[in-house]
Formats: sequence, structure tokens, C-alpha cells
Amino acid sequence: RATTAGTTRTLSISSYSTSHAKGYTCTVSATPLSTYPVILATVPVIPPPSQVEGVVLSGSGTSLTVSWNAVIVPMYMILYIVRYSTDRGTETDPSSDAMKRSGIDDTSTTLTGLQSGTTYYVWVAAEILGAGIQGPYSM
Repeated sequence: RATTAGTTRTLSISSYSTSHAKGYTCTVSATPLSTYPVILATVPVIPPPSQVEGVVLSGSGTSLTVSWNAVIVPMYMILYIVRYSTDRGTETDPSSDAMKRSGIDDTSTTLTGLQSGTTYYVWVAAEILGAGIQGPYSM
């Protein structure tokens, strides 16, 4: 719609995800230099990836292979984060001392240099490449 030159128009779209307890807001503002109509761009609000499912652990000695089912978010590349620790933490929250391996572009990774005979807890989460948006961890 037409507006006076120098008047800023703002469009805000908010979304709240109860399953991830996070809110997202996308705001676009424009200040026209003339009285011609202003076109505000549509910027998509990217949903967080779903929780990783099908986590399987296998291995022996000082290495452990972790595999999981792929998470799909249409039009976005997914990378994975694996955290592991000897401290249990909770099912969806790694312990604060958990080691982190990120940027994994496959649905499996091998953890090496572990201490034989020790119980390790492993969490896996998906993240959208370049968006800084991460889904919840699964154990």
C-alpha cells in the first residue's frame, strides 16, 4: 500500500513451538524514499528439525559406532551433533561435561579413544546447516 516517504512500515510474524519450547519471530522493515508502494519481502520462518530417532550403538574396546535415522527438513541440509559422556545427564539434555562432535553430514560416526570397560552415554541432535537452528537431543 502507498505510504508517505520516510515512514517505516514493519511486518512481524511470530511462531511458537510447544514441542521445542522456543519462539521464532521474523521481522522485515522498509522505509520508502518516495510515495510509491512498498513491497515487503517474505522471509520464511525455518522450523527446527525433529528429534533424531533410531539411535543404535555398537562397538567394543576403545571405539563406539553411533548410527541413527536421517532427519528431513525439506529444502535444508541437515548436519548432526553427537555428544557423549560417562555422566548420564537426562534423556534429552547431555551432561554439562559431555564431549561434542558437530558438523557430521552422515547418519553414523565412530567415537574413538574411549576408555575400555567404561559406560558412555550418547546424545544425537540434528541442526540446519547455516541457520543455527538445532532440534532436541535424543539419547
